[in-house]
Amino acid sequence: MDARRAFCGQRGEGEVAVRGAGLMALAKFIEDTLAADDPAQLFSSYLHALEQIGVDRVMYSALRNTHHDEVKIPGISHCYPDDWVSYYMEHNYVQLDPVRQHCLATRNGFMWDEMLRSRDVTSAQKKLMNQGTEAGLHTGLAIPFHGPYGEVYGVGLACSTKVPDLSRFLRQIEIMSVQFHVVFSSLHDQARNAVGKSLTPRETEVIKWCAVGKSNWAIGEILNISEHGVDFHIRNILRKLDCDTRISAVVKALHGGLIKL
Repeated sequence: MDARRAFCGQRGEGEVAVRGAGLMALAKFIEDTLAADDPAQLFSSYLHALEQIGVDRVMYSALRNTHHDEVKIPGISHCYPDDWVSYYMEHNYVQLDPVRQHCLATRNGFMWDEMLRSRDVTSAQKKLMNQGTEAGLHTGLAIPFHGPYGEVYGVGLACSTKVPDLSRFLRQIEIMSVQFHVVFSSLHDQARNAVGKSLTPRETEVIKWCAVGKSNWAIGEILNISEHGVDFHIRNILRKLDCDTRISAVVKALHGGLIKL
């Protein structure tokens, strides 16, 4: 399906409520996304457009795959604080996260604070959300994407500083996010075969251990190689998979069928 037609069909043309300068900015954003050559360029265009309305923290995630299994890796592309992402993974917050759970249950975009008022959340979940705020995720919102085969993706968005009200931008952000997701899916399909630029057997072992959260030191102990050697393999993996973080490399390797958990 053509990405522009897919974008219009996702929410319905009658719902596009952005006018004037906002409509022009939206049209420019669509042009930029359609011109993107790769996911990194696409994500950069998406983030730049969001920054114009105060959003500068974005996490795009696969939440459930076509086999209806929940995905344990927190993000495909993101600009969340690295310390927070590492802390989130170490504490297995993917199982606890109420934003993630609500994305699996709804097809509509929502503000985090409104979601917390509408759900019965545990004290542990409230603590998680408070920790996210302390880590620099303010005025959050989320947009889920439910696919035809049961797969679910989602984007979590927030601000590094407190913003009074983003709810008035929710529809605009939802439209932009749908466009981003549609084009990302298209680019991902095109690149899927290219991922097979094979990793060596040792690199495959290393990325598999990265996928279960092992540190460089732990991987070195398991594979009987030095921590420096592990770092060397990880740098080669990032280069081959055209990724800039371990998390994105793991996700790309999983989606490309290079490893299985």
